[in-house]
Amino acid sequence: MGTMGNIAISLNATLMCAGGTAYGISETGVYASMKPFNGAIAYTPDPVPVCGGLINACLVGQTSDGIIVAFRGTVATDWKDWLEDCMVEPIEVAGLPGRVHKGFYAAVHSVIDRVIAAVRTLKPSADNPVYVTGHSKGGGMAPIAALLLKNAGIDVRQVVTFAAPKSGNVEFKNGYEAVFNNHLRFENYGDLVPLVPASASLGNLIEIIRLIPHIGSDLAASLAKSALWNYAHVGTQMFIEGPGKKYEVRTNVPESEQVEDFIVNLKSHPLLPLPTLTDAHVLVCGKGYMTAVCPPSVCGA
Repeated sequence: MGTMGNIAISLNATLMCAGGTAYGISETGVYASMKPFNGAIAYTPDPVPVCGGLINACLVGQTSDGIIVAFRGTVATDWKDWLEDCMVEPIEVAGLPGRVHKGFYAAVHSVIDRVIAAVRTLKPSADNPVYVTGHSKGGGMAPIAALLLKNAGIDVRQVVTFAAPKSGNVEFKNGYEAVFNNHLRFENYGDLVPLVPASASLGNLIEIIRLIPHIGSDLAASLAKSALWNYAHVGTQMFIEGPGKKYEVRTNVPESEQVEDFIVNLKSHPLLPLPTLTDAHVLVCGKGYMTAVCPPSVCGA
């Protein structure tokens, strides 16, 4: 558990803020601290940014909780790019169970050797444990990376993800959970990204998405195709109740209920889907993930 001044910050809040700090890595690999996240997580010394090309990045840093490996999410401001991250057929990879998302694996592969080296430099141990986290695309990368760290002889104490899409198929889920049985997966009311790649239960949502102006037809077709690939989430779901309800976290919310919530959310803004989708997904003060997981002091309230 970290601290902000004299205020204790939970491990989950610290890991979410670490996912936020990863957005401080520029396309040139330079790290700049990110408000408000840098106020809630104290790296000593400064964290090490690791980049793979222009779009893949990870931040490795030492904190009072241990070593945190935080994968950066998609940096594009267009929410369609987030969803395009998720429309990829899974592939088999030596050393990993089942089949994994081709794009997320490629993103992890582009940085993992340097991530492993950075973690080893910080001397992981039982007293200095390793945690893996990520938001959005970073959350999709995190489970794959955790297994590769484990394969490299680095013990990972826990993986906690936020707004994560699915990383692989059912066989991947089963193999992953045999190694990591304490994974926590935070998902917010109205956020579409945790629902993709799609499963068969998204049928009603796919029909609604067809009605979104300009992009609905193509997006719905992609979702329908991905429903055939048997993707499944890993870990224990921590679902954040959103607008119209008290912001609180509960577990094991059926995907069908999440779909119904998303449809209600989308129908309330049928001509302006962008704010509806982005507000539910981003790490921003006053929005769902920040409101439910972080104490008000993180945002200066």
